[in-house]
Amino acid sequence: MHWLVPLIQNMASPLVPVVQTLIPALAQAAHRNPASGDSTVAAFTLSTALIGSFCIIWGCWMHVRLRNLGQSVETERAVAEVAQSFREALLGAAAHGVVVLRAGEMERQYFGEGRLLYESCMDSTYAGKIIRAIDGLAEDGTPFALSLHTYKGNLALRGTPVAGRAVLFINREGAADSQEGYREILDALPIPVWTRGSDNAIAWANRSFLAILGFSRLEDAIDANAALEWSERDLTARTLESGQAVECRASVIVNSESRVYSMGLSPMNGAAVVGFATDVTDFVRMESRLQLVSDAQEDMIEHIPFAVATFDADQKLVGFNNAYAEMWELPRSWLESHPSYSDVLDRLRDRRRLPEQRSFPEWKAAQLKSFGCAHRRCEDIWHLPNGKSIRIVIEPHLAGGVFALFQDISERLKLESSLNLLTQVQKATLDTLDDGVAIFGTDGRLVLHNALFAGMWKLSEEELGGQPHFAEIANICTGRIGRDGIWGLISCGINSATPENFGEWGKTRRADGRIISLSLSRLPNGATVVTFTDLTDLEQFSALAPDASHAAA
Repeated sequence: MHWLVPLIQNMASPLVPVVQTLIPALAQAAHRNPASGDSTVAAFTLSTALIGSFCIIWGCWMHVRLRNLGQSVETERAVAEVAQSFREALLGAAAHGVVVLRAGEMERQYFGEGRLLYESCMDSTYAGKIIRAIDGLAEDGTPFALSLHTYKGNLALRGTPVAGRAVLFINREGAADSQEGYREILDALPIPVWTRGSDNAIAWANRSFLAILGFSRLEDAIDANAALEWSERDLTARTLESGQAVECRASVIVNSESRVYSMGLSPMNGAAVVGFATDVTDFVRMESRLQLVSDAQEDMIEHIPFAVATFDADQKLVGFNNAYAEMWELPRSWLESHPSYSDVLDRLRDRRRLPEQRSFPEWKAAQLKSFGCAHRRCEDIWHLPNGKSIRIVIEPHLAGGVFALFQDISERLKLESSLNLLTQVQKATLDTLDDGVAIFGTDGRLVLHNALFAGMWKLSEEELGGQPHFAEIANICTGRIGRDGIWGLISCGINSATPENFGEWGKTRRADGRIISLSLSRLPNGATVVTFTDLTDLEQFSALAPDASHAAA
């Protein structure tokens, strides 16, 4: 630090005149007289402050420089670690050859046998496939793995990104060992597998292939140039020529039984073809039965007198019968285009084949919702503008979707209306009679009655409204009036083949003492008419009449 004092003195000497001019003003501001050493002290202090400021600035600059130097050291160390990991990856790959594709320039670097093996790959028939895989690796970092046959033997090519670069690892495969292992696996398969060379001759076959054709040794099958089916050789020739896989079905005789096999042929490396076959006999039989069931179902639906349509899970029309097309007057060509149920409703609306609605969109949405209830049965009736009434039944389909049945019930509704009207007329007619009348059908149930019958036997309309059996009516009357033989006579008359024997029974006394005249007659439809006449008042008057005559005499 001995150099610091002279430096300060040299810097302070030029400042002394300047400070001397400022000292009086500063002393006056401090309210004192200037001293002789003030200028020297002030100059020395100012120089010291300037030097201190310079030292602080220099220290900050050195700190920034040292920090930048540390960052560049860290960057260089990271680059060195990446390079080291890259080399370690190359060395750890244990490949016979390595090819490095630099990012950007795509310049290749070869390690080991990389150049020789890479050129053999490019000379093979897989060159185009390898180039596309390398492009994907270099551009998108997509790894790949390929096995190929070249003039250098079987090679395994693996591409992977390493430290931002595309790297190819090439290894020779032990062909003999791998082929032997593959053959042991194929021999254990329960399906026939075989290979043919470029001359369309059998090169190898597994045990299942030999067993099906009855060969005990592979050499015998090779000598005979065996084949599962005569057309298999023609298909192999086509595969060798086109390089495309072929699939077909063939009938093969196995143990004196015809079996159906699904056969496939695929090209291999080195102008060879591998073939395999799967026994699909049971599947073909099941498929045939299923088709037969489907055809029988379609034939049955076609002969149903109702209109039937089948819709799938997406509400698309997949089947219909002629009655459906005729009922709605829709062209078959349009129906065979598989329209949706929504399209069918729109078309029927255009043809005025739907019930008139105040808001068609709301009604349509409700119909589509109910139509989609594939888990339960739905039923509805449409009354069309042309006067027809259509009954619609929607049943769920086991295979998904629904069956829709459409039945024209216009005539049935008319007949039911006519029958109800006729019944009301008959009942009104019976109500005008002075006798109680009950009509029982052939099954013994009450078909029709008048009000006098109900009043005579103390029966309500609710009890007679559900067409009760005459035995039920007899039990009710016995409980209210008492037991007598009247309903036994009625039972004999209803069940008799000759009701004329039970025609006019005359007078009989009921359990409550009233005198009833009973008569039975058979209608043309087999129903039995039972007429009840209450003679109690008449009998009482007849009994009193002789006494009155005697008194008058």
